[in-house]
Amino acid sequence: MKTKPSIGNLVALVIAGLVLQATAANDIPAMLSRPDSKPGDASKPVKVYILAGQSNMVGMGDITGARPLYPSIFLSADPRIVPGTMPVGGFGLAAHAVYQTTEAKSGTGALVALHKGAYDPKIDYNKLTPAQTSTVALGTASEKLPSFDGPHTVVVSAAIDVPVTGIYTVHAGFDDSSYNVVVLEGKEVYRKEPGGKPVIAKITLEQGRRYPLTMTYFRSGSAAFWLEQVDLGGKGDLETVTKTDHKFTYLLDEAGKWTERHDVFYKEARLHPEGGGSPLSANSNNGRSIGPELGFGSVVGTFHDEQVLLIKTAQGNRSLGFDFRPPSSGPAGAADENEGMEYRLMVKGVRETLDHIDKIMPGYKGQGYEIAGFGWFQGHKDSGSTKEDYEKNLVNLINDLRKEFKAPKMPVVVATVGFNGYRLAEGPWKGVWEAQMAVGDAKQHSEFAGTVTSVDTRDFWRDVGESPREQDYHYNRNAETYLLVGETMGRAMVRLQGGKAEVIPKSDREARTAARVAAEAARTIPTEDQKAASLAAIKPMILDGALMAFATNPRYQPALKEALKGEKPERPSQYLDDTLDEAVTYYREAGISDYDWKPVRGDLNGPWEYYAFDLPPAEDKTKGISDLKLTCPAGMEDWFAPGFDAKGAGWKSGGAPFGVLGDAPLVPIPDWYKGSKRDEPTTAYKGDVLLLRRSFDLPPVKEGWRYRIRVAGSGHANLGEGFAIYVNGKLLAESKAGVAAWRREGKKPRGGHVWADFRDQFKGGKVTIALSNFPMNNRTPNVFIPVGAPLSIWLEEMKLPPFAE
Repeated sequence: MKTKPSIGNLVALVIAGLVLQATAANDIPAMLSRPDSKPGDASKPVKVYILAGQSNMVGMGDITGARPLYPSIFLSADPRIVPGTMPVGGFGLAAHAVYQTTEAKSGTGALVALHKGAYDPKIDYNKLTPAQTSTVALGTASEKLPSFDGPHTVVVSAAIDVPVTGIYTVHAGFDDSSYNVVVLEGKEVYRKEPGGKPVIAKITLEQGRRYPLTMTYFRSGSAAFWLEQVDLGGKGDLETVTKTDHKFTYLLDEAGKWTERHDVFYKEARLHPEGGGSPLSANSNNGRSIGPELGFGSVVGTFHDEQVLLIKTAQGNRSLGFDFRPPSSGPAGAADENEGMEYRLMVKGVRETLDHIDKIMPGYKGQGYEIAGFGWFQGHKDSGSTKEDYEKNLVNLINDLRKEFKAPKMPVVVATVGFNGYRLAEGPWKGVWEAQMAVGDAKQHSEFAGTVTSVDTRDFWRDVGESPREQDYHYNRNAETYLLVGETMGRAMVRLQGGKAEVIPKSDREARTAARVAAEAARTIPTEDQKAASLAAIKPMILDGALMAFATNPRYQPALKEALKGEKPERPSQYLDDTLDEAVTYYREAGISDYDWKPVRGDLNGPWEYYAFDLPPAEDKTKGISDLKLTCPAGMEDWFAPGFDAKGAGWKSGGAPFGVLGDAPLVPIPDWYKGSKRDEPTTAYKGDVLLLRRSFDLPPVKEGWRYRIRVAGSGHANLGEGFAIYVNGKLLAESKAGVAAWRREGKKPRGGHVWADFRDQFKGGKVTIALSNFPMNNRTPNVFIPVGAPLSIWLEEMKLPPFAE
């Protein structure tokens, strides 16, 4: 049976306790080459590298699925706009320019030619002498196109530019003036005939060019004009970085699939020390994301001829000051068995992996192994730490690990935190960064000279706009960031071992960041008047652009069509707001309230007939009511029917809102909520269940409108209980779930929609509305739920917005 050196004998592989020197090593070029399929040299000891840290060493660089920062970006030449994010829909808002001609010295605005006579498609207006000429601030929605009395045709010529190369659509006019045709560089890109819908063509526009365009208007009106940048792709995931941006091409084979390194084996030892692992590839980590191991392993695999084993022992949300606290740092405070746990698990994972190397490492032939280096990438959990504290613990970590593995000169590469890039000092990681840089500085730690180095990762930070998603604590999940961190760590490790490795050139990000900081300092915060002016300026973009993008999105169309037709969903929700309500927010942001929900009658708060009672003692009030029969007292099974004699059954009369006086939360009020107060009810009652009913003379429902019955607040002092709503004795809606997730759902309107199959109950005249309110599972012991408003109920109506057409 072949044997292998134990960790206890590793000192024999560390020549005189000095740094392991590279043998049969290869230089590392600036651009790595695609790996071949050959395994490493199994006649020499396996080179073992340990990678440790928290979640960013675990690896959070997305392989695929990047989402653009904005669904699309609207661009306007209106000087009133405030660039940034549109107030609704999450769309971007940016500026572009409109010029009179394509000439470099051309003035801004557009040239206008007015021709006598109504628009005639057979006429080539370019060949006619206009009856009148003028200019207009094209793109400023409040400006009007020049005109004169009598039939006439307005032709506008201009040139436009864009700040970023991309795919765009062109939109001209608003309301009446939206009926026009736009030709850009000889190509028709927009046409909307009177009474018709716009026909829009996508076009690629390049930054730095001016494009001539002509607009021929069928009707006059607003000089609104804007562009929309569309088909925005996600950025920063591995698929995009390699296949679109053509970076790190060594990760792709000729067929465009991920390459595998058969000379480097990756092993996750924190959770699975005895099994698993794979040849290093983009899928090695978990198939969804990458960490620094991919870039690091690609570099050291190129460097060594021997087999390489990467052992990663990392776990998210772990600090150096507590979780990874090394033994020689001593306890941070009172005894805690969890302190230093991650350090112990790291050592355990490495030892157990190496004890089973013959079962883990493919092609292992008993040649032994040597620990070639240690890589550290961590720091987020230590935010707020001082340089002195973090530095002390990091020095102790390095020394303790060298003792653990009997490798007194084990090469160590520390990758710094890089959150927010060159703005890192503005955040709570300044002390951590300074400490991480210090351990690799021979002037500050001469004992580590030549064996420990630090790599500054601030240059590898990528903003959310160039990343898969907004998650700053995970470097916005940018795969390029993790590859650069890994490659830089690997190149630094090679140099520690006497090898040659090209340095990754520093970008211009530091200068760009400084310029951005200066610009932000000089920028004034928009006043409320400026914000209002910007909102007025983008009204056409909200209604004819952003709203239409929302309404035509295949993701929302089925729900919109269902809501517009009043069709009852397969699984109706107790929460009333739906996709159509979301669409109405676009009108509201544009200053139009015509389509908001409004009460049908203003006197629904009084007087109601009501009856309250307690559930049987055996009923568990914390589990809710699964059978509505429990809300029907004996002898009152038809309490919700129009003909029920409430007065004869002993019911009382009172006005809404209704509530139980003195009803306190079931658990003590926490400090953060003290001082808050529940509104006093108009009518107080006692009991678990409250029954309400009232008959109204209501007008008939109108075509082109939709209706709902809204239940606000609850009888008891918590946010939302169960309810059942009846109309003329028929069950309209019910909720047996209560509102448990009060932080997310506690303020959402609840009740029931009057679906198409229920509209015949509202033909005009007498309508009986009844409601039962009862305790639900959100009255859970030991869970504090803030007190809500007392119980009210009313009927609302909404006029359907015009895009329904």
